[in-house]
Amino acid sequence: MVSCYYKKHVKTMNYFFSILYILTSFTSCDNNSKKNDRSENLTASDSSGLIMDEDVFWALIDKSIIASNNDYQKQITSLKKILVTLEPNEIEKFDNTFTALLAGSYDQKLWGAAYVINGGCSDDCFNYFRQYLIGHGKDKFYQTYKDPDYCVNWIKTEEEDNWEGLQYSAMYAYKERTGKEIPRTYKTQFVLKGFPFEEKTLAKKYPRLAEKFMNEQ
Repeated sequence: MVSCYYKKHVKTMNYFFSILYILTSFTSCDNNSKKNDRSENLTASDSSGLIMDEDVFWALIDKSIIASNNDYQKQITSLKKILVTLEPNEIEKFDNTFTALLAGSYDQKLWGAAYVINGGCSDDCFNYFRQYLIGHGKDKFYQTYKDPDYCVNWIKTEEEDNWEGLQYSAMYAYKERTGKEIPRTYKTQFVLKGFPFEEKTLAKKYPRLAEKFMNEQ
């Protein structure tokens, strides 16, 4: 009887621990998924209430890409036409989100990539580079943020495709919609992340970009 009871008890405990393991695994996967989601959302920690949901922001960017037939220079105008249909406070939130993404991607690893692509890159140039990345949509922006070499097959130099201009779309749209300048109420810190790059190590750090662009310069 004792032996029978013991076997039943062990079987019950094994079943219990199996269920516990499965539940723990699901929780772990869910937590990992949430971490991955946060890693692909540079504005996730913003609690100001002054920015758009990133999914809404990227949907507007995608719409402007389609409207311009993936022509960046035309996209600046197409984005303005899209934004001018929004309420003024939504245009302001769009611009604030754009600024938040510029601040979040203010990173040495991207600056080094821009330096290789352009044969040098000032602070203004780096700002325009990040605008250019944002203009190409969420996937390309975040993939390049994670691995700057990723952009090698589609990125153009600033000489080939002027990087400056996309953030001006909101400013122009707000002015057209209201007759006023867009408010600058959103405050964020532009803190440069990462370690300074050295020119002599760039080819090793960005091998694919270096092979394409440093050989052309």
